[in-house]
Amino acid sequence: MFLKIASQYKTQLFISIILSIVLIALKVTTQPVQIGLIVLGALLGTFVLDMDYFIHAYFLEPTSDFSKTLTGFMKHGDLGNALSYVYYHRDEIKDKTLNSVLFQVVLGGLIIFVASSDAPYFIKALVFSTFVNSIYRMYESHLLKKTDEWFWALKSKPKNNGVGVFAVVLLGILVYCLSIF
Repeated sequence: MFLKIASQYKTQLFISIILSIVLIALKVTTQPVQIGLIVLGALLGTFVLDMDYFIHAYFLEPTSDFSKTLTGFMKHGDLGNALSYVYYHRDEIKDKTLNSVLFQVVLGGLIIFVASSDAPYFIKALVFSTFVNSIYRMYESHLLKKTDEWFWALKSKPKNNGVGVFAVVLLGILVYCLSIF
C-alpha cells in the first residue's frame, strides 16, 4: 500500500520532504521529537488537499458514482485503493472546495498567522506543506490548461498573466513566512 501511494504522489511527497528539510534547517533543531514532528506534519500536509474528494463523497454529492465507489473503499478500510481511486479519477469532480483559489487565499492568511505564532512545529509543518502543495497543484492545473477549474469561484477567470502574478504573490508569501519561521 505504501509503495503504491508513494509512486502516485511522488512529486508531492518529494516537495514535502524538501520542505521538511528546509524547515529543520531554519529551526536548527537537534531534538529528535521536534524533527519527527516536522517531518510528520510535512508528509501529512501532502494529503490535506485530497480531503476535498472525501468531502465531496460524504457531504456534497453522496449519491454520485464517484462518491459511492470512494465510500465503498473506505467502508472496507482500504485507504490505499481509496487514494488510488482519487488519484486516477480526480478529474471527474469539477468544482473542488480545497483545490481552488478560495482555499488558497485562506491558506495564505493561515500560513502567515501560523508562521508568526508559537504554534507547535507539527502544525506549522502541516500548514506549510499544504500551502506548498496547493501552489504545486495550481501550477499543475496551469500546465494542463485547467486553470478555469482552479479559479471556478471567480466571475472572470484570469488569463496567463493573472495566474502568473497570483503565483508570484503566493511564492512571496511563502518566502516571507519561511523568513519568520
